[in-house]
Amino acid sequence: MQFWLAAFAVALVVVIGYAGGPPGAVVALLAFVIALFLLWARELGFKGAWEKFGLQSLTPPLWKPENLDRFKALFVDEQKLVKACTIAVALIAVSMLLPRNLVVFIYVAAIALGVFEVYRNTSSASTQPGSRIN
Repeated sequence: MQFWLAAFAVALVVVIGYAGGPPGAVVALLAFVIALFLLWARELGFKGAWEKFGLQSLTPPLWKPENLDRFKALFVDEQKLVKACTIAVALIAVSMLLPRNLVVFIYVAAIALGVFEVYRNTSSASTQPGSRIN
């Protein structure tokens, strides 16, 4: 079921992104990947998300079985997958309604908010009562 949900999410992002024009498909995929990374980073931290994505050990071509196993691990959590897809589709929807400059500002603000949330979650976890202060 997770494979079908992942395929549906990526297909939805590509189709909706292509409705915004060919560059819209690239922007939608980029937004999907960044949102998925930030959602994993919120739970695991930046280093943990980087290791979860396995980008440091990818070998060409990307469709090798060991690379596909790393990609499958990203789509295990269905909630993160649906949230990332929603963010990408919402970005394309907003880009069809508002001027492009404003959409870029909204996109950068959303990324900054996501990064702030990751830092806030990782810093609050490290300074819980009873832990040693550095």
